[in-house]
Amino acid sequence: MILVTTSRKPSPRTRSFSRDIAKALRASYLTRGKANLEQVFALVPGEEDRLVMIKERRGNPSLIEVYHRGERVIALKLSRAMLTREIKRRYGYSAKGELARKLSRALGVEEGIVMQRGTSLMLRDGPEFNVEKVIEGAQGRGED
Repeated sequence: MILVTTSRKPSPRTRSFSRDIAKALRASYLTRGKANLEQVFALVPGEEDRLVMIKERRGNPSLIEVYHRGERVIALKLSRAMLTREIKRRYGYSAKGELARKLSRALGVEEGIVMQRGTSLMLRDGPEFNVEKVIEGAQGRGED
C-alpha cells in the first residue's frame, strides 16, 4: 500500500498534484488536516507500505519525500511541477532512466509506472515534474 499526503495547510495546486500522484500510483490519498507526523506514520504500519509526502514552497509542490518503515528513502527537490490536466503531449519518455529506476524502487512499484526524459519524470497517466536534486537515504523525518 502507498499512502500519499501533503504538508500542513497545502495550497489547492499542491493538493491537486498530490491527488494526481495518488491516482497514477493507484494509492490512497490522505487529507492531512491537523494530523502530526506521528499520526500520519501510524497509518503506514506494514513492512511493504510506503508514505509519499508532498511539500510545497510558495504554493507550488517543491519536494517529494518517500518513506519506508518510518525512514526517508529518497527525496526529490522539484524545480517545476505540472498537473495531469495541464499536460498536452506525452511522448519522449522512457522507463529506462536512472531517476525513473530510483523512484520506482523507492516506491516499490513496477517498472514503467515512472518514466523519464532528461531530468523530467512523469508518472503513467499522471503528473510531470522536473527534478532539480535527488537526496537519497534517511536524514530524519523533516519538519513541515
